[in-house]
Amino acid sequence: MIRLNESTRALLAVGSTFVMGFVVGCGADRTLLSAPSYAAISSTRQDVARHHDEVLAELRTELRLSDQQFARVQQIFKARQGQIETVWQQVHADMQRAMQQTTAEIETVLDSTQVQELHAWIAARHGSTHGAHVRTDHTDH
Repeated sequence: MIRLNESTRALLAVGSTFVMGFVVGCGADRTLLSAPSYAAISSTRQDVARHHDEVLAELRTELRLSDQQFARVQQIFKARQGQIETVWQQVHADMQRAMQQTTAEIETVLDSTQVQELHAWIAARHGSTHGAHVRTDHTDH
């Protein structure tokens, strides 16, 4: 059995809290605060277009847009969509990389059984490919 001193346990607790907060925050942002079509990685352009139509209809109603205003807002959405998609792809890639690096670093303090349990824990909460990093040099601490 691994015996950790108090400072190591505290550091692991703080680190785990940070990682879980980051994951929960990103998940909440992607699923609750962002467009539903962006929350699904496999969304199609048709899904994005459908969501934009819903957003535009809501804006038209909520802001009581005139026909001229509505037409201009549609143009703005269309003109900015490519930029938004590019930025999101980069943010998503950066987040995945950060999560993989975090997982790899946490693995360095775990034995091989704990690494397997960590991967199962991550897969159960975020899907089998989320933050996937397979460490092959497991050392039993």
